[in-house]
Amino acid sequence: MNSYKVFLADDHHIVREGMLLLLQSTAFEVIGEAADGEEALSQIRELKPDIALLDLNMPKLDGIEVTRMIKESDPDIKVIILTVYMEEKFLKEAIQCGADGYASKVIRKHELISGMESVVRGERFIDPKLLQQSFMNSLEKKGDKESALTDRELEVLKLVAQGKTNREISVELFLGSDTTKEYVGNVIRKLDCKNRTEAVAKAIRNHIIV
Repeated sequence: MNSYKVFLADDHHIVREGMLLLLQSTAFEVIGEAADGEEALSQIRELKPDIALLDLNMPKLDGIEVTRMIKESDPDIKVIILTVYMEEKFLKEAIQCGADGYASKVIRKHELISGMESVVRGERFIDPKLLQQSFMNSLEKKGDKESALTDRELEVLKLVAQGKTNREISVELFLGSDTTKEYVGNVIRKLDCKNRTEAVAKAIRNHIIV
């Protein structure tokens, strides 16, 4: 199994400790840590890790600025921004500065490891929760106040994705046939699709369902 060198940068010691524990017994070996952006940039340039996990909001230099400087001098070093900020504007700024990934600090272990594996393969990784939030925000910006799927519509969408017919969905969710038909129609409309198949494909692509 291939192993990869990782650098951690976060101004909270407890967060770095948590990441160290999370990465134990994986293909990712932590070779250095920093508590601020300037220290992180200096050590990353010296140690040349395969991947750097950077806090978005650090003293001296923030994660976005560190990412930009790393990518200017060492473009082969992969960077994932870890943050508590879920706003789309921060995600866009990180990607524009060259970040290879963007994830919430409360991401599940298997999701982060999978994302890191994707990044070292040359792919981009965005935390599924952030993708879903971004997608829902884009729907709301279209001016449709009812764009976001309701919990019931999400249930229906998941069953449609399993290949269930309207009749089967009605039985499973104890709904009338007309009500089920209305829910399916709402899902298709809100996702701006033409049919069930297209709606499911778009929902999976945008991580609304998995």
